[in-house]
Amino acid sequence: MANNWSNEISENTPAQEKFFSLIIPTYQKFAWLKQSVEILLTRFPQAEIIIVNDGSQDETYKIRNLYPNKIKYLEHPKNKGKGASWRDGVKEASCDYLIFTDDDLPFGSEGIEAILTELITSPADIVITKRKNFYNNAGYKKILRPGLYVLLKLLFNLPYADTQCGLKGFKRQSALDIMPRTFTNKFAIDIEILYLAKLLSYSVKEVELEQKLFAPSTFNFKNIVLMFFDLIKIKFHHYEI
Repeated sequence: MANNWSNEISENTPAQEKFFSLIIPTYQKFAWLKQSVEILLTRFPQAEIIIVNDGSQDETYKIRNLYPNKIKYLEHPKNKGKGASWRDGVKEASCDYLIFTDDDLPFGSEGIEAILTELITSPADIVITKRKNFYNNAGYKKILRPGLYVLLKLLFNLPYADTQCGLKGFKRQSALDIMPRTFTNKFAIDIEILYLAKLLSYSVKEVELEQKLFAPSTFNFKNIVLMFFDLIKIKFHHYEI
């Protein structure tokens, strides 16, 4: 992926000025998060890094003091879920481009750069990632995943191949328009966002990327069942459009 934007920004933008926001929800992964923040601070000095500690009981709270004045830190007293974390992160974001990423940076800094490049150079309002391969592919996921995407087509007429990938980018107005309308707190938030993008006529572009690594996932069978019920709620929810 070409990175002309990177050279242009570094030449023309003061180092202290931020031009895109990275929103990172995190839960019980302090070691992964610390490593990721160190990478991001080095690779993207013009990023506004927003950490949302979603009720972790480990040492995640220490991240605030490890990087004073370099990150924005939010904390939920109890675990609320990815949707709630994304909404709170968007409220704090001040830049023209907003990118959601998982705390383990599964696509590396290169994945973030790819999303940012598309946001800057393409007319798309929203850019989402689809994985070339599913490495964290437990048996029940392999069985249920095709059924999920058939269901999404039937319920919402969404054509996307990988709604649950955590790396997503937004031009500011689309994020500010969509996120306050969402109500789901857990893993159905990805689908609710894309459904609202469709209702609000925002354009979405998919970018296929190779997943580099992954931390242990909290997306288990229980969460899949809960997501199914959230999808029904989304389908019959009255959105103010």
